[in-house]
Amino acid sequence: MKKIITFIVFVLIVILSAYQFGLVDFLTDIAGLREYLENLGWWGYLIFIVLSIVVAVFLLPGQFLAIVGGLAYGGFIGGLLTVIGASIGASISFVIGKYVARDYILQRFGNDPTFQKIEQGVRDNGLSFLIFTRLVPVFPFAIQSYAYAMTPMSLKKFSLISCLTMMPASFIYAFMASEIAAKGVSLTLLIELTAAGILLALLAYLPKRISKKINRLSSEYKK
Repeated sequence: MKKIITFIVFVLIVILSAYQFGLVDFLTDIAGLREYLENLGWWGYLIFIVLSIVVAVFLLPGQFLAIVGGLAYGGFIGGLLTVIGASIGASISFVIGKYVARDYILQRFGNDPTFQKIEQGVRDNGLSFLIFTRLVPVFPFAIQSYAYAMTPMSLKKFSLISCLTMMPASFIYAFMASEIAAKGVSLTLLIELTAAGILLALLAYLPKRISKKINRLSSEYKK
């Protein structure tokens, strides 16, 4: 009970502080965040990773971080930093859910349809279900780490699969942002962006196409 109360108070303090001190606005201000990171030099790498971890753990809006990483550091480094931060954040969330705040999460979200579907999906399909939900946006990505913590899945398997499945989108978003910043809008860029969009679509479609099990999951869990 002490762990649960401490965790709840800590989360509330962080979320309220994030709004009170403008962290949420800062995270959604692409131009401002990019300028801030660039001015930090090498320290910006660490700050960017820490921001990614905070966003993942506390479910803050961080959908633009890969784009900011690409703008500030280029496609490769920006994508790499995004993957590192998001992977560490997802793993920390998993550990918190499994070992620190498990009772609270079960009490608070145990009857939630998303949690129940994930638990059932892992029980019936194992790692195939984790790969499916990481590549195909059936459930909100931010809460998946806590939901998977409620299943028998190990931290090692969860962290490895999460990292691998986050790589394609992170690098593509960072690359697209970097290309826009470097070249502006041109016919070549539009072709590259179209190719990147097609690649993302294929990444979501390919597992369903080559696997009967994942194809069945797609139709079942999108209902």
